[in-house]
Amino acid sequence: MTTRSRILGMSLMASVVCYSALMKAQSPDREQNLFACENGWASCDRSALTEADKRTVAAANHKQNIADCESASTTCDRSTLSASELAEVDVAAHRYLISNSWNGVGSCDRSKLTTSEAAGVAIAENQRNVSDCWNGWTPCNLSTLSPSELAAVAVAKHRRNVSECWDGWATCDRSQLSATELSEVKVADHQRNYLACVSGYLACDPTLLTPAEAGEINGNHKTSQ
Repeated sequence: MTTRSRILGMSLMASVVCYSALMKAQSPDREQNLFACENGWASCDRSALTEADKRTVAAANHKQNIADCESASTTCDRSTLSASELAEVDVAAHRYLISNSWNGVGSCDRSKLTTSEAAGVAIAENQRNVSDCWNGWTPCNLSTLSPSELAAVAVAKHRRNVSECWDGWATCDRSQLSATELSEVKVADHQRNYLACVSGYLACDPTLLTPAEAGEINGNHKTSQ
């Protein structure tokens, strides 16, 4: 082979490589596009899919539709499901309904529950309400509680108030404290103020310090200077 032939052959090979790289750069990444189509993203370019890709996408879309039907999503298309898939979906959808009803998530259609299922949901709702009342959360409905539950909730509320007073929260209601609790809270108030003064915080009120505490803090400040 002559030198000229070798140069010509190398030039042709380089042109082919450059053309292939250019075509690859100009066309969408197959894997990324396939992933986008499988997930129903707007960036999906169906015209770039191969026949095998289209079958993969169709299978993924069908699987997603089954999941949508099981969760009673509005995007569910039952017309694309087989008889066996419809039966499985109905069972899963009912379980999903029971779970939502038990947990108080979303809407609960009690008309689709059996008598025993509805009774179980009612118990779960009451337990959630008791928990809300115990924690002082807004969803609490005191009117549905029994006398014993109301008594327990009152105890929990009092304990929360004592804790809030101990921590110096603005929500503290000192009028609800006993003489002993109020005395203990005042000790906690004094200790909090002392620590604030020692640390140089703005919350410090020097007028509430004892002469010994004020002298100690002033002495420490002079020493540090």
